[in-house]
Amino acid sequence: MHKMFRKKEYDISDSQFEKKLGALALVMLGVGGTIGAGIFVITGKAAATMAGPAIVLSFIFAAVAVGISALVYAELGSSIPVSGGAYSYTYTTLGEFVAWIVGWNLILEYGLIVPAVSTGWSGYFRGFIENAFGVHFPLAISGPFDPTKGTYIDMFALMMSVAIFTLLTLGIKKSATANTVIVTIKLVVLGLFVFVGIKYIDFGNLDNFTPFGWEGVLGATSLIVFAYLGFDALSTVAEETKDVQKNLPIGLIGSLAISTLLYIVVSFVLVSIIPYDKLDVPDALAFAMYQLNEPVVGMLIALGAVITITSVLIVMGIGLTRVVYALSRDGLLPKGLATLHPKTNTPYKITIIAGIITSFIAGFVSLGVLAELINIGTLFAYFMIGVTVIILRKKNDPRLKIGFKTPFGAVLLPLNLILLSVIMYGLSMDTWVRFIVWSGVGALIYFLYGIKNSTLNRAEED
Repeated sequence: MHKMFRKKEYDISDSQFEKKLGALALVMLGVGGTIGAGIFVITGKAAATMAGPAIVLSFIFAAVAVGISALVYAELGSSIPVSGGAYSYTYTTLGEFVAWIVGWNLILEYGLIVPAVSTGWSGYFRGFIENAFGVHFPLAISGPFDPTKGTYIDMFALMMSVAIFTLLTLGIKKSATANTVIVTIKLVVLGLFVFVGIKYIDFGNLDNFTPFGWEGVLGATSLIVFAYLGFDALSTVAEETKDVQKNLPIGLIGSLAISTLLYIVVSFVLVSIIPYDKLDVPDALAFAMYQLNEPVVGMLIALGAVITITSVLIVMGIGLTRVVYALSRDGLLPKGLATLHPKTNTPYKITIIAGIITSFIAGFVSLGVLAELINIGTLFAYFMIGVTVIILRKKNDPRLKIGFKTPFGAVLLPLNLILLSVIMYGLSMDTWVRFIVWSGVGALIYFLYGIKNSTLNRAEED
């Protein structure tokens, strides 16, 4: 039994990764992973059906809930700067089995986000091409395998997934540079929406500020909190970060601050220029511009949505490969996977395998309710690292060099666990059942393979 709860001490000097990421690259990766389809899709739907103009408050409440987790990640990332993120943090404090379950759920989070977002990208891409150029694609290649609907493969989702993982094999520097270019375009597009939208603001649209009551505002918060997820992927590239104790906190906090500001400003402009009850559409920002007779701006925003989703794929792909790399390096998955390419310094075996699997899922499988597992898996990881930082503080291990410390920890750290518990409580029972089943499968793999092949177990036997 004691083997399940053995703890690992990481030696940072053993890392084989090259440190190539600075503060700016990290901020851009954080923004790229956080600001995705949510700002283009969720904002309008949540305003129209749940919160009304008070959607702005929902974004603020969600930012508070997730913001504390960002501070926790910043503290742990500067203290334990290794690949694997929440998995590695929990390994040092809560033991091997708990860490494996966290890592197993991170694989689910990142592994499902990539094909899910690829599918969303495919829809935006096809819609943009059809609206802009009048080109219509055959139904057979426009959706996952479902002969009853006449669709057999989502060709564009598959191609996008292949393209992303091909980019990731070329190295973290090239991936980060591509992400920075994409995020810059994204910020320009969102800035254009705000700049054009300001002159159309009608405060009369805000008169009925909470049409669904405070219950609607809180319900929208539970939905919107997932628009903030993604910054945590930064913690998985700690070993590839220069001056990690300084730059990783800057990347985590800076990217979340920029994302929060953009969410609040964009959502305010949106509900101020168009009545909230008209916003239940797939692409609310572009729709608003079309309604205001700004078709060129609307088309640019639609293109911006396509570009935006691409940056999410890059960051989530990095997160997936680095978590699997960390699990493999520790022997909980086959160690042969944890091999870095001599030229690109990337975990190329994992990247190729992940690319094949996610591309297949993106092209042929309709994700449906499985996407909900992304939410609970992420929140579970957030909760466990919240427990981890409290334990580490109580241990006060002098070997840990803490580069950043969560301010007002006595208040914020318990509050973090309470807020996450409230959000998780609001998830459906079906989601909890799937989470338990997935974790059960993970537990089975651990007891059949991981507990015997763990590097810690090998060391004990030797």
